[in-house]
Amino acid sequence: MTFAKAVRTVQAVTLLVLVVLAGGCATSDLQLKPNYQPVGDTRGNGGTLVLASSLEGTVPGVGERIQWILGEVKDTDGKIKGNVTSVTAPTALVRDALQQELLRAGYAVQIDKALPQNVERAVVLSAGKLMLDETRSLVKVEAECKVSFAVEIWRKGVKTNTLSFESRYSDFALKDREKLHQDVLQKAFASAFKRAVPAIVDQLK
Repeated sequence: MTFAKAVRTVQAVTLLVLVVLAGGCATSDLQLKPNYQPVGDTRGNGGTLVLASSLEGTVPGVGERIQWILGEVKDTDGKIKGNVTSVTAPTALVRDALQQELLRAGYAVQIDKALPQNVERAVVLSAGKLMLDETRSLVKVEAECKVSFAVEIWRKGVKTNTLSFESRYSDFALKDREKLHQDVLQKAFASAFKRAVPAIVDQLK
């Protein structure tokens, strides 16, 4: 190898290293648009059901650019590189998923921010938390989702019980980063609701 070729080779390798390093320093934000698919197979006795939640967060209005942080993007050394975000608040994502599951169970679900007086049957989302974190390396992406929530059961204007549920799911992928996050979120939610819906339905009978 001539001296000129050797110089060009060193320059090419140096440029490649700089590109990799620059890519590692860039932000790694990821905005999700969660699309939860209900999985429950428990059937209630039908009828109208109020689902109330005064927890903060809905879909932002037209023209707004609110970003809710679901979790952090870190490298394998624990350094924060960015955030996993959504235009919908975590508590609203939990509420919407619960609504879908109750609809699947056969109820006509009415959403309300406050519990109507003397309501015949109602479920109040009294607490909700969703976190989705990512760890990135040169060869793979790991994601972990944690979801927890509490619901109050109301019958004929009286609170009869409070139920709490939580779930966690993690996985990794070599590519398709967004698909991985959607899949991890779906499975964490599904795991929680497979236990929650039968318990809620039983309390509403």
